[in-house]
Amino acid sequence: MTMQTVTGPSRPKSLGVIELSKLPLFPPAALKILGISTESDSAPEEFEGAFKSDPALAAELLLVVNSAAFGGRSRIDSIRHAVLFLGLEKVKALANTVAFCFYVRSVSRTEFARCVWSHSIATALAAERIAILHGRTNGYTAGLLHDLGRLVFLKSAGQEYAKEMMQTAGSLHQSLELERARFGMTHCEAGDEVVEHWGFPGTLHRCVARHHDPAEGTDGELQDIQLACHIATALGYPEVGLAGTPEYMFESLPVPPGLDREDLAFEIKDKIAVMNP
Repeated sequence: MTMQTVTGPSRPKSLGVIELSKLPLFPPAALKILGISTESDSAPEEFEGAFKSDPALAAELLLVVNSAAFGGRSRIDSIRHAVLFLGLEKVKALANTVAFCFYVRSVSRTEFARCVWSHSIATALAAERIAILHGRTNGYTAGLLHDLGRLVFLKSAGQEYAKEMMQTAGSLHQSLELERARFGMTHCEAGDEVVEHWGFPGTLHRCVARHHDPAEGTDGELQDIQLACHIATALGYPEVGLAGTPEYMFESLPVPPGLDREDLAFEIKDKIAVMNP
């Protein structure tokens, strides 16, 4: 698999040392699910069709849905039943979580990969709550997938990159500069190129590429992800070694009224325990 470099005044970047031929593909069924609108009358049938093309993904989703964490009294034995039990939005979010879990396993089972996983789950749940409070949708999936670029670098450089990121105790700016020095680009830019190649929908693509942009001048959905990313770090799920630094203290963040810190922290801990890669 190869990819041509995308150039231009706003994106002067090249994947350089990253060998995309080594990267596992995001599950094709999951890519189909990303593009399904839950507002469509045909969404249940589209979900079933996507899962039929990937029995492993379907089996894992049903295994999770039937776990004690979901509290079902009767066994759910089909995707259609799962949709009726959980609703379209929940099934879509859960399917994307299972697919991302598969992807993390395929890249690495290192401490840093688990760090990226935990941060992504925490960001997803925070983003979901923020989006609901702001009357928006798709917060969960955008939060879940925003740090894909870190997995790209991890697959390319392995433990050397992981060690550098786990030892980064300074600012986020410092960690981004370390990435640029090593790869000629940040994980945001690397993720941007990869998800463009995979054909992610526009909103998700933007959140992967720009979640560390200055908040001023960005749209509401992107600001939700940026805030959720900071909340995840403040709650103890940092993307690098930044937890507890002044810029990531929960009390200093513009958390919207109605977002309960303790309740969110409990949900994050529970979700990570259930969906451990």
